[in-house]
Amino acid sequence: MRSTGLSTRTGRTVVALLVGALLLSGCAGIPREGGVRAGQPDVVDDSPTQVFLPSGPQRDASAEGILRGFIDAASSPEGNYAIAREFLTSDFTSSWDPSAGVTVDDGTGRVITEVDAQNIEVALTPRAEVSARGEFRGLDPLPVSLDYAFRQVDGQWRISAAPNGTVIDETTFNDVFSASALYFFSPGFDALVPDLRWFPRGASAPTKIVNAVLSGPSSWLVGAVATAFPEGTALTADAVQVVGRNAMVDLNTEALNADRITLQRMKAQLTASLPEGMQVEIAIDQNAQNIQDLGVGDLAVNPRVDARALVLRDGAFGFLAASGQTVTPVDGISEAVTSLNPTAVTLASGQRVAVALTADGVYRVRAGNESTLIDSRSGLIDPSIDSAGYSWSVPAKRPNELLVFGSTIESIPVLTPWPEATSIQSLKVSRDGTRLLVVYTIGTEARMAVAGIIRKDGVPVEIGAPLQLTFDIGTPIDAAWIDELTVASLSTLVGGAKQITVQGIGGVRTELESPTDAVSLAGSNSLRDVRVLTAGGGLSVQRGVGWQKRLDGVSLLATQQGLTG
Repeated sequence: MRSTGLSTRTGRTVVALLVGALLLSGCAGIPREGGVRAGQPDVVDDSPTQVFLPSGPQRDASAEGILRGFIDAASSPEGNYAIAREFLTSDFTSSWDPSAGVTVDDGTGRVITEVDAQNIEVALTPRAEVSARGEFRGLDPLPVSLDYAFRQVDGQWRISAAPNGTVIDETTFNDVFSASALYFFSPGFDALVPDLRWFPRGASAPTKIVNAVLSGPSSWLVGAVATAFPEGTALTADAVQVVGRNAMVDLNTEALNADRITLQRMKAQLTASLPEGMQVEIAIDQNAQNIQDLGVGDLAVNPRVDARALVLRDGAFGFLAASGQTVTPVDGISEAVTSLNPTAVTLASGQRVAVALTADGVYRVRAGNESTLIDSRSGLIDPSIDSAGYSWSVPAKRPNELLVFGSTIESIPVLTPWPEATSIQSLKVSRDGTRLLVVYTIGTEARMAVAGIIRKDGVPVEIGAPLQLTFDIGTPIDAAWIDELTVASLSTLVGGAKQITVQGIGGVRTELESPTDAVSLAGSNSLRDVRVLTAGGGLSVQRGVGWQKRLDGVSLLATQQGLTG
């Protein structure tokens, strides 16, 4: 939990550097320092060294030369893609829409074929795409063809027809685009939830960020998060004026429907979404608004967990000391957990409630109360618990029989969006309680996905359409949240090797080698602090480019959901 003034915000210094280094890099190694979190660049990227300015069309260039120049020039968004438009006929300039999306390839496999004197085809293999809303998606490496038409204007070839959007190689993409976490609220307006988008760097970036916030969350988050902005709220002009470090946001009259607390929430959303250090000043129809920082209670932003590993070792359940092998019990919880002889435990935020999987089913353990068997069905997977105190449980072979339990033993069915799933291996609620990380199998294909949790009066009732993250992770074993925008899965590949797949939600995927006999993993507050439990009871942590066993005798590696409730 943190002050709602948002004077400091989560992850601003990480995404621009980390994602740029890893974008589309496959197994290119993972930085071991710092978290993998959403964030904005520290400054608006409008300095000359960060602006890509390609050349305009060369006189008497061939149609193919004009095409190559156009593709290069379309990498620069400066002046509404002014340089790229120089390659187009005057009638096509106004109809070409570069904002329709971005196709990212490696730049080396493009094949240009002249169909006839006025038509050229470009074949390439996309590695990723970015939608018009800035949503990033990795793609299977399947070739596509793009068609371009040409016409001579005053003796010079110009493009008269081309696909909307732009084509950029991955190196240039890293230079031109950066990731921004847009923030929306949990339904109870007690937490900020990130939605990662990608926008061109430069002076127009704040305008694109604000417009994206006003347009609402990505489709997979609709119904799971809320926005403070009244319906129909928009910029009076399509520009956010930045003066020094102040972003002047002038909204239309729809914003007049906002009361004081709503205005504070609107300011909090924009402040969290814009680059760090940028102050937000909101006007409505050119009338400046005096809006104080949100100061009603606390607002969760990227909830953190105890940095110590939570384990069951030699009959003791608790936090492992930073040095040595001492286990510090969780007050009111540890003794009850140990008596259940569990195979999996999740400790709720606030550390006063836990759910445990045992041979008899799932128990809820509440400090000061007797443990309660809440789900006695057979074949259950590791349970989860959300920030509102609901326990989540589902059988591995019946993935659509998902139940949640509140403060009683009464079960509440939750509608799931994977009717074709044949089994489910992992289900973990995000620490902010708005999203679900799930690994399930359809036939022989395992999928890792995230989905929004839709609630009615605070009660989970439905899981939204999943955002598929990976399709080829091998045979899944376990999964975990690393932070608010990063998840990881543990799986067995063909041949028996173990692999950890790290996936940014709305970002890149990277593979990380795993201890050969890993059986479970747990996240902490950064990627370098991921822990792995091996079949022999060894607790391993990352050291350099490999793994180091920290101690033996661990029978269970538990999941934490936060420090405060």
